[in-house]
Amino acid sequence: MRNVITVALIVAMAAMASGEFSTGGAELLKFKGYVISTFNMYGEELADGEPNSAFDVIATVEWLPVLNDWVDAKIAFKSQPTKYTGTYEDLSLTTEDVAIFMHFTENLTFSMGHFKKPFGYNYFISGSSLFFRDRAMVADMIGDFGKRDIGANLNADFGMVDIDLTYSNGEGDNEPEDDDLKNFNVRAMIYPTEGIMVGAAMGTNSEYADSTNQDTYSATGMDFFATADFPLSATSDLHIAGEYLMIGDTMDDDIDYTDASGYAFTVVANFDLDGEMIQAVRPAIRYENISPGYAGDEDPENDMGAIDFCLNLDIYSSKNTAQIGMRNYSFQDEETDGYTDMYFGWRMKF
Repeated sequence: MRNVITVALIVAMAAMASGEFSTGGAELLKFKGYVISTFNMYGEELADGEPNSAFDVIATVEWLPVLNDWVDAKIAFKSQPTKYTGTYEDLSLTTEDVAIFMHFTENLTFSMGHFKKPFGYNYFISGSSLFFRDRAMVADMIGDFGKRDIGANLNADFGMVDIDLTYSNGEGDNEPEDDDLKNFNVRAMIYPTEGIMVGAAMGTNSEYADSTNQDTYSATGMDFFATADFPLSATSDLHIAGEYLMIGDTMDDDIDYTDASGYAFTVVANFDLDGEMIQAVRPAIRYENISPGYAGDEDPENDMGAIDFCLNLDIYSSKNTAQIGMRNYSFQDEETDGYTDMYFGWRMKF
């Protein structure tokens, strides 16, 4: 109940902020966020053979205060059900981002705080702009190479080239630091022509071999991605995105280890309509595959894949979207049966 009250207060503050735009407090009271509610029909067979279905909800609120032309900040909260033993018990409230930004020039920005590290294209996409209910499975692969962490970032954006350099604690996703090992990330995105982006990122991950803080093991993750947007007509366009990941593991040099790898490929068609109710239709399809890493010469043949279909409908506004979709899981292991999840979602942005 306390979490629900807290979220209500945050939303109330966002509503009051709209009344401040005519006063001097407008720059300090900037909010945005979204609410997503879904009804899910899960295809995985349970132990008792009963089909499983459930409602779900998630909400985020971002406070984006601007002090002046040189300094601004971001404080973001997320509320969603907490799962225990497969059932929803309570709403959790977490602080996603707390960061301060210093804009030295229009091209150079330095930031410090808790934020998403620049690694993992499908993880970095905003939840308010996903074409599917879930992120791609490859977003779960990145571990401490990416996700959120406490550190500092330097961004250099020159239009055609956008570069990020990050130095962080290395624990990731709201975890406290428990040693002096730090992680490094670098990401570069190039825009060679209008509608095309090609990028690559590298991340490091280190840990101690034992409790004596000696014999450090380290590994490297690589991320390659690209997007393309093509106009089809005056009212339609095509969006294509692809990502390929290689994820190492921290272990002894004398162990023959094959890196984990995964890829995801997405195609989205966007059709703007003149209807009073339905403003746009965006059918989307995504295919991905994950190959876990393994030690030794023998491949355990435990790859898994998924194919997603989703129909996005903007109703009355681009900020109000209905999603009707399905995700089919497949497994290389012949003893594991594939299954299909289906869902209906409703997303409102503000």
